[in-house]
Amino acid sequence: MSTHVSITLRPVVHTLLLALTALILAGCAQQRAPDYYDVPHDSTQSDAQMQAQGRDQARAPSQVQLGFGNSQKAGQNGGVSTASTGTQAATPAKTQLLAVAKTFLGTIPCLVNGNACPATRVTLTLAPNGEWRSRTVALGGATTQHSLAQQGCWHVIGTSPLRILLQLKNHNAKADLSFVNNDQLHINVIDNITPNLDYRLTRQADIDAISELNKDPAMSCGN
Repeated sequence: MSTHVSITLRPVVHTLLLALTALILAGCAQQRAPDYYDVPHDSTQSDAQMQAQGRDQARAPSQVQLGFGNSQKAGQNGGVSTASTGTQAATPAKTQLLAVAKTFLGTIPCLVNGNACPATRVTLTLAPNGEWRSRTVALGGATTQHSLAQQGCWHVIGTSPLRILLQLKNHNAKADLSFVNNDQLHINVIDNITPNLDYRLTRQADIDAISELNKDPAMSCGN
């Protein structure tokens, strides 16, 4: 008789154990957040993009605060000038080449007959609103290097290739330059001298604001 009762109770005990196990598992599942097993796809994608681009991304040249050339008129977007003068109508080329601040650097030998002067290293920064700044440093010799900082307004004077005139504050011409490409300027005329050879200024990775001119009054070039 006892053997029969034991055999009869075995299925009941087995069923109770299964039910108890199911209740325990259900309780554990309820304690976890609904999205416990969800993979944060958006975050993973963003992290991958940040790693590919670099977490400490440098700002584009158009976003660099120069300390000059940052004034904008109503309706301008991103620092690109939209004045409606005749020279402004020049062009898709101008919009592309001069829409962001750029710094160019080059060494120019003495252009005076007889080489009676030292070579100079010229740093030129063009701002989208029509301003420019330059630093000219005399090279060579035993004397201390002489540095000259200047500023003024640039104007488009040709389109094939894009050509600009640098004017000083007193409206005298400083230089006549042509864009060879996005990264090089050909010197047509500088300080009223036309070079016999091809001298160029090359675009630099870093923007030089020529900060020694920051104390001077802001320019109003109208570009």
